[in-house]
Amino acid sequence: MNISKYKKILIIRAGAIGDVIHTLALVQSIKKANPEVEIHYLSGAIMEFIFRANPNVNKFLILDNKFKLLSQYTLELAKILKKEKYDLAINLQPSLKIRALVHLAGIKKELVYKKDFKSHAVTNFWKTGLKEFPNMQKQEHLELYLENKVIDEAKKKLENYKRPFIVINAGGVFAKRQGRTYPIDKWIELGNKLQEKYNGTIILNGAKEDKDFLLPLNQIKNSVNYIGELKLEDSCGIISQADLMISGDSGPLHIATALGVKSIGLYGSMPVERTGCYSNGINISSPKECAPCNKRKCKYLKGSDKIYAPCMEEISVDSILNQISL
Repeated sequence: MNISKYKKILIIRAGAIGDVIHTLALVQSIKKANPEVEIHYLSGAIMEFIFRANPNVNKFLILDNKFKLLSQYTLELAKILKKEKYDLAINLQPSLKIRALVHLAGIKKELVYKKDFKSHAVTNFWKTGLKEFPNMQKQEHLELYLENKVIDEAKKKLENYKRPFIVINAGGVFAKRQGRTYPIDKWIELGNKLQEKYNGTIILNGAKEDKDFLLPLNQIKNSVNYIGELKLEDSCGIISQADLMISGDSGPLHIATALGVKSIGLYGSMPVERTGCYSNGINISSPKECAPCNKRKCKYLKGSDKIYAPCMEEISVDSILNQISL
């Protein structure tokens, strides 16, 4: 086995939950090929639970919302990082602020992520570290670890409900990026047909800001509505118990795949090749001719009072049902 020239490294990614999940293959690969390397991870506080039980990460550091270019907070954070004496920084979010932080922290060697739209995000992040860790092998499955108490609490919440557990993640309706959420009427139709076929429990998951808007989902028979009711970590515990997750391109979808849960991803504006389910999943792409456009705003929604992009509207309920076997 080759011994790495690096003893302690810092990995940085402060983006969305799905992005951080997609960096896990890099973390896994480095640690498995070089178990002697100490890995620290710097990200937003909301991401802490992702690494709390992860055996591949030795320390998690919080990047606060106060983080601004050359602010007092940033200077203090740089001092903290400098004391760690990192041999290498793997910068997976190469903004000017992050690059300045790495420099202020005195980390002399830095690998910088460059987005490649031709690669899946998991592969793209993994390749960033390949130059300095050529002995690592890319992982076929992402690995997200949850604390036992989180899993136990989820099991307790669900103990009186009937399997199979099918999680419908309908959140993100009002997110800045359009073309990623499935219409509420189609969710209701899908949920009821799944319940008729499998006679289990439909678990509704979603963002707090969508809670009131998504109340009509309660029409789904034998459904349990957790939309906006749980902390992210507790929501992950529920997802870990699912027999199936169905969602648009979202953080919860990628959490499910990293937990080894069978998943179906619904894709409109986002390219499957870039952000599709990395493992344990089936990706269903919109048949609309302009999909995937990979744009934040849908040209068909401009000046319209409609909420859902036509690309997601055109994914039929039957096309989803045809992919499900429990």
